[in-house]
Amino acid sequence: MKDNLIYRGPEPSHATRVPARRSKGSLRGSMVAMLPGFGRPRIIHFESALEYAFLCLMLVREDVHYIREQPPAISYVGTDGRPARHVFDFLVTRTDGERVAVAIKPMQRALKLNFASELEAVSAAVSKSFADRVLLVTDQHIDRVAASEAARKLAWSRPSLVEVTA
Repeated sequence: MKDNLIYRGPEPSHATRVPARRSKGSLRGSMVAMLPGFGRPRIIHFESALEYAFLCLMLVREDVHYIREQPPAISYVGTDGRPARHVFDFLVTRTDGERVAVAIKPMQRALKLNFASELEAVSAAVSKSFADRVLLVTDQHIDRVAASEAARKLAWSRPSLVEVTA
């Protein structure tokens, strides 16, 4: 008996906003990934090389159940006292149920923008129903060698988009 194969494209991204257009010297992209919390393979967008490295590291971890890029914006009062909104880069759900809202910035930019202070204000506005904790990840936190190895592992273990039909 011969199996019939059908192609089922990946689910679209669950991001709440479209990635910004690429600027000179930046990186934009997407990848098809599969995690235990996904019904089937899904497209995940990233907006920088740093986000891509972080994403690769998360996708190969055994304790990551689900990742959502660009989750809904958080409204907060900025350090200047005015209303503001922040969109985290990723919302990572671990297998133990913990949800971590992740902001990713190069260290130099985070320092220049005093981003840690702003992120404290955002963190105070994050409800427990959204995330259990907030995490700032910079290039100082990313192991580039491990990220490259994770990217290679993902390239060799791409999720299948072909299914056998009855």
